[in-house]
Amino acid sequence: MKASILTVGKEILIGSITNTNSKYISEKLTDIGIEVNRQVSVDDDLEEIVKELDYSTKASDLIIISGGLGPTNDDITRDAVAKFLNRKIYIDEAEKGKMIDRFTRLGRNMTPNNLKQVMLIEGSEKIENMWGVALGESIEFDGKRIILLPGPPNEMEPMLDYYFANKSFTNENIMVKSIDIIGLGESVIEDRIRKMTFEDDSVSINTFAHGTYTEVKIIGKSSKKDELEFSIEKVVKSLYAEFNTHVYSENNDDVADEIVRILKNNNLKISFAESITGGMLSSSITDISGASKVMETSFVTYSNDSKNKNLKVSKNTLDEFGAISENTAYEMAKGIKEKSNANIGVSTTGEAGPNSSETEVGNVYTCIYFTDENYYTKHYFFSGDRNKIRRSTVNRVLSQILFVLRKNFKE
Repeated sequence: MKASILTVGKEILIGSITNTNSKYISEKLTDIGIEVNRQVSVDDDLEEIVKELDYSTKASDLIIISGGLGPTNDDITRDAVAKFLNRKIYIDEAEKGKMIDRFTRLGRNMTPNNLKQVMLIEGSEKIENMWGVALGESIEFDGKRIILLPGPPNEMEPMLDYYFANKSFTNENIMVKSIDIIGLGESVIEDRIRKMTFEDDSVSINTFAHGTYTEVKIIGKSSKKDELEFSIEKVVKSLYAEFNTHVYSENNDDVADEIVRILKNNNLKISFAESITGGMLSSSITDISGASKVMETSFVTYSNDSKNKNLKVSKNTLDEFGAISENTAYEMAKGIKEKSNANIGVSTTGEAGPNSSETEVGNVYTCIYFTDENYYTKHYFFSGDRNKIRRSTVNRVLSQILFVLRKNFKE
């Protein structure tokens, strides 16, 4: 099997962004034994895309396209593929409903052009986007296949990984099993998996970071179905033994949803004291239906004065250890818990940058507080720009909250 890679977008051609997508796709195709014989970038021009498709489909069995699936007028990749195949485009009503719900939760108005991102070409296989909005799709025709994926690497890469993990290009039996892990970073999880001993070459293990949790996907391929089932089950048992209470789901359940569910089941209230995350953490909970039954209050305390006045963080602590410290995170969580009469207080404090104030950018402390004898402080260091550091903090704290809840309360 031979493959062509087509990246779409003027920003690639004029050098505004580095084309990392072609490199990533090439590596993944090589890993599964598919030869890449062509890489091309084209402008956001319908006729140019159609012309390239005409050439690529003659030279290759598989064409992977990234870019041009957004909501703007120049996002015309799907239109070009539909024209090339002479097929119609339609709105996926289920995805449309999800989009409407998302905009409603966020209190934003949805404009008609947003619907472009939940359209599909007639006869295609949908590739869900769990990392963004625009759908991907896979289309078979004349013994060949075209795969459409969004352009942003943080969406394209996991979507491609997920697709390849669930799709075989052989006639062997395929079995796929997932377990979802919280409370540990993807790099830690992968390192521990690589140190485990698995004797069966018919089974591979892949990790996919979903922000708040890491999915460990076990993929088996063999001509002998019974032996394959036994091998998969053996690997799953080994992973459960290795990660124990960090395993929380086999269904990609949403972490924030699970937090709200457990809080409701145990009649618990939670409150947040946020500095670095500025309300993003509490917003992740209030996005969930039923949050009003478990969310007590939230304070954004950026300044030292606010931490002292509203949360009773002592001036001595702030002077001696600083606002970004384990001690301050502890007193923030304890202060919000006592001030709101909630069962649980959660705090975040850190340096998001781009310029540092009192510590290195990316330095973050958090605390989940129940009592003086039962609390959990964590120290993290995140890389990236301001928004990435703040989002990483939110994701890791949500993961930790769920881990702690499962450890302390019934589900």
